[in-house]
Amino acid sequence: MSMSRSRPRTEPPEIRRQAILDAARSVLIQKGYQDIRIDDVAGKAKIAKGTLYLYFKDKEDIFAAVLEDVIDRLEARLKALPAQGSARDVLSRLAAEMLDFVDENQDFLIQFSREKPNLCGAHAGTALQKRFAGHLRFVRDRIAQCVKEGNVREHDPMFGSLFFISLVRMFMLQKIMGLAKGPLRPKADQLMELFFHGLGGKKAKPHA
Repeated sequence: MSMSRSRPRTEPPEIRRQAILDAARSVLIQKGYQDIRIDDVAGKAKIAKGTLYLYFKDKEDIFAAVLEDVIDRLEARLKALPAQGSARDVLSRLAAEMLDFVDENQDFLIQFSREKPNLCGAHAGTALQKRFAGHLRFVRDRIAQCVKEGNVREHDPMFGSLFFISLVRMFMLQKIMGLAKGPLRPKADQLMELFFHGLGGKKAKPHA
């Protein structure tokens, strides 16, 4: 008697839902969003297509949930970081953890970065905007504390948050383009140096 390749029916709903998300993420790494079919995800998750529809209404719904799942994992890691030490120490740990996350999710981020501006469907784009706003506020609060402790000059911490995340993205793009060798986490010190001191060694002279 041949054994079935489908997932056990007694599997808890939350486990099966996560299996669908993991399968969808795996398929996205292999294909572009526009080329993915529901059957691809169901097949990868080893469930019937009808079962998949019990959890998600369509492809957009699936990939919006995939994106939410990735962000949830990142935020859980960042919120679990030790809070002791100076605000600068906290921000440095934040940078290292974000770069580590880029390394661990490189294949997904590479494929995701190739998608059109609407990302993986309009639903996913809307989900990303909302979650990114929350992520910005999380980083902003740490930068505001750096301002308070005198590590950086007075400025709008939200602007500082955008700059900080842009630096993380810069290192991510280096990895995607093959310009960065080895793990990114050790580059956290370089990121922090750029954040606090920029590229200019001296102030620009005023024009005559």
